[in-house]
Amino acid sequence: MTSALELASGVVFQAHHPLILAIPAFVPAIVVVGVVVYVARKDRLDERREQELLERGLDELPDDLRNIDDDRGDR
Repeated sequence: MTSALELASGVVFQAHHPLILAIPAFVPAIVVVGVVVYVARKDRLDERREQELLERGLDELPDDLRNIDDDRGDR
């Protein structure tokens, strides 16, 4: 069965097999990259939240407890 375009131009378009075979190979790779980016981003956000929590906790310490390391250096 031929279309009117094929009859008029004399050109028959066929499927490009390497492209058809390559698409299924790229989909899993793209999924893996997406998962790695998601996990890395989540890890960085969690680390930033943890660092902010630690800094907030240290800001609430009294001055004598905050400078313990300075006193140990004299010994």
